[in-house]
Amino acid sequence: MAQVEQAFYALLFRADSALHGVLERNDALRNADATLVAWTTKVLGEQHPMSQQLPLVSPSLFLFFFTFYIVFVALLCPLLALVRGDKNKPVTVRITGTKRVYNAFMVALSFYMGTKTLVLAAQGFDSVWCVPMTDGEHGKAMAWMAWIFTYSKVLEFFDSISMAIEGRWRQLSFLHTYHHVSIWIYWYAILWLAPGSDGYFSLALNSYIHVVMYLYYFLTSFEAVQNGPNYKFISSMREWLNKYKFYVTKMQIAQFCSFVGQSIYVGYYRTGCDFPDGLSKGLLWYMISLITLFLNFMFMSGRKGGKAKGAKKVE
Repeated sequence: MAQVEQAFYALLFRADSALHGVLERNDALRNADATLVAWTTKVLGEQHPMSQQLPLVSPSLFLFFFTFYIVFVALLCPLLALVRGDKNKPVTVRITGTKRVYNAFMVALSFYMGTKTLVLAAQGFDSVWCVPMTDGEHGKAMAWMAWIFTYSKVLEFFDSISMAIEGRWRQLSFLHTYHHVSIWIYWYAILWLAPGSDGYFSLALNSYIHVVMYLYYFLTSFEAVQNGPNYKFISSMREWLNKYKFYVTKMQIAQFCSFVGQSIYVGYYRTGCDFPDGLSKGLLWYMISLITLFLNFMFMSGRKGGKAKGAKKVE
């Protein structure tokens, strides 16, 4: 595993060098990037030295992915819907195989991130919250986990892309879009200011929640075909998954509540923690917004379809 990690990191540094090479050869791009760095520093604060050692942390890349997602949801999705016609028509395009590979990969990646982060936390921290920004090899390893987790949020944009391709417009809700955009913004701020410290807690917990969530999506991608192979097994499995589908959402809400507790402890109760005040205090209000939206989702889904019917996909 260590050799795979080193090869991956080396590839990222080559990509980072290539990006800087492009910026150096173009005055306009170089000046624009410098302006974005100055603006990010003014808004967020000075970039942490550990963050400066990581590749591809440029605000230009953050803005690129942010803009891509906003344009996709706000412009491309409506155009796709217009081309497709009636949004209530049955789905005719399926990318089931691609989604299965994606969901399986996200299960593996999430398990890796959660487990590696907990191992590092056990090695370097003596408390659960208000933990230090470590240096040395431990600090670098934790910073790398923050980097991987942050960019995993870009991979999760595929959730929205797959919905658009298959014409599942109702699932591209405000909650879905807000969650994807806001988590990308919040974790980029962590990557810039404090790639480690108390960020490890949400990194590990959210990763394990995503293990369950993407495993659920992977299993529900298998449809029971009458007289088909494994019909009884798949039917039983889907019946069981349908029975417990809302527990995925409840687990997400539970993790948000734990982050509320962390925010109150680190941002408002304790003093002198390494995690930046803006991130720790802002986490409280961010989590309140997500708890409110997810509770509303559960309530509205219960009213429309009942808890025994198919759940909408919300990541």
